[in-house]
Amino acid sequence: MEKRIVIKGAYGDANFGDDALMCTIENFFVSEDLGLNTVFCGTTSDYCGRLLQKSGYIDISKNKMPAADVLIYGGGTQFFLFDSNKGSFYLKFFLKLLKSDPKLLLLKVKTKISGKRTVPAEKYVGLGLGLGPFNPENNRIEYIKSLVRQMDLLFVRDPTSLSYCKDWGCHDADEGADVCFSRFMNYDKPVRINGADLHIGPKRRKIGVIVRDWKYENGGNGYQKVLLKMIDELKNSDYEFTFIVFSVRDSNWKKLLDEGMYPYVEWDPSTGQIAGFMDTLDGFDGFITARYHGGVFASVLNKPAVCIGIEPKLSILAEQIKGFTLWDSPFSEDDLKQAMKVFDNENFDCSDSVNMLREKADAMFESLRTYLCDLQ
Repeated sequence: MEKRIVIKGAYGDANFGDDALMCTIENFFVSEDLGLNTVFCGTTSDYCGRLLQKSGYIDISKNKMPAADVLIYGGGTQFFLFDSNKGSFYLKFFLKLLKSDPKLLLLKVKTKISGKRTVPAEKYVGLGLGLGPFNPENNRIEYIKSLVRQMDLLFVRDPTSLSYCKDWGCHDADEGADVCFSRFMNYDKPVRINGADLHIGPKRRKIGVIVRDWKYENGGNGYQKVLLKMIDELKNSDYEFTFIVFSVRDSNWKKLLDEGMYPYVEWDPSTGQIAGFMDTLDGFDGFITARYHGGVFASVLNKPAVCIGIEPKLSILAEQIKGFTLWDSPFSEDDLKQAMKVFDNENFDCSDSVNMLREKADAMFESLRTYLCDLQ
């Protein structure tokens, strides 16, 4: 009988980064042809089926729990605690979920009462996970530690996440890389090397501005006004700015862009494909990004990027990719203009950094292949 592999992530939210994670992991299973029954699970979705090639998809908000031989936490930042679990935050979360997704709320309540996982499995694997940050006032950290300690195979995507594992006694954890750095991303279009496509002289440089609504720490959405002011001031400069919306959940930004009549492109998973949107991104000369995977894809395309430090993983990525710059809190206009000097580097080339991360990501997948083969 085929082993059933369930891959869990923040799938189904119409977020390009998470959709790319899902498709990259499925590319691994399709290309390796391990004879396994693979099913992805996430939130309510009417589009994941069209993005997936052969795998099934389960809406985890339904009461039926999908049992698995192996549950793989498939990339992304799945373990974090931005808020305290004191005060009004969880009441607001409860009321929001009651209105938007009562089935998911019911499942969470049942899971909390029973003490069972939403996806019961014989074995647990973490693949390219990002851990943290963790609010010290949130006592759910012990629950997260217990989940991480139970994993039979665990790869995290960066040194900070690995440090959490070591502190928690998970000494078998390994440092891999983000799933989308692996060869299974399957985006093989030749990329610019050493500034070959970076427009010099009178032609304006096309800069993609990847935005994100942010309500948590480190200034929240404080970067919005400064970013828009700077773009308005540089409207007739050597730069041509186009906003990029990765997720339908960035409704506040979309409202600002519509009201200000700013040009933007948007990921639409109901009609688009991963490679097609990557082609769109490849049309830019550089990026300013408030999304982690915006920086990942910029590096894969060998484009310069300014990472907006609204959360730690963006500053981590800016350290991992040689040549990337960081625009951090308190998000001053002068600091942003200083960070944007990366776009003036005619010899920008981050391919060495990307190749090192690709080696780590590919080794991570090879370990997963060996692990799954040994189970059969």
